[in-house]
Amino acid sequence: MTTKATALLAALAMGLAVTGAQAADKAAREDAALSNAKVSLTQAIGIAEKEGSGQAISADYKAKKDAMGSYDIKVLSTDGTKLTEYRVNSSTGKVTKASNEPFEKVFTRIKPTELQNAATSLKGAITTAENQAGGKAVDADTDRTGDTVRYTVKVAKADGTTEKVKVNGTDGKVATAK
Repeated sequence: MTTKATALLAALAMGLAVTGAQAADKAAREDAALSNAKVSLTQAIGIAEKEGSGQAISADYKAKKDAMGSYDIKVLSTDGTKLTEYRVNSSTGKVTKASNEPFEKVFTRIKPTELQNAATSLKGAITTAENQAGGKAVDADTDRTGDTVRYTVKVAKADGTTEKVKVNGTDGKVATAK
């Protein structure tokens, strides 16, 4: 192998190692921040669902540098005609922002009636995923597999890794975990 090729491979390996370390560090920071949060992701979903009179379809934790972050939660109204994103403070549980969202893109994947008829809610799927992975959920989304609802939950663990857990909406059981 030439010197240039060796140097290129070493640089590439170093870049991948740094990227992996940064991802692990981010997951560890998210887990630490969520461990200190006074409001859990499932509690924040309950707050947003009450505020929006509907059902949550996605939830994300947004970390802030040197401060507690917040949760961004999208709620579909009970009548299925309005999608609203709520920002919930992870320290106080207060809604700090509400904005209407276009939902055409979301519902090309899933119909509102499928979501409303699912036996398992996003909150239930998050609880299942956290128990499976042994960490705190930082991201959760609703999707469809065939004719059924499926939830994908990203869980941050204390060791700095993350795990994606897919939960069936029909029975609340873990479909896959990676």
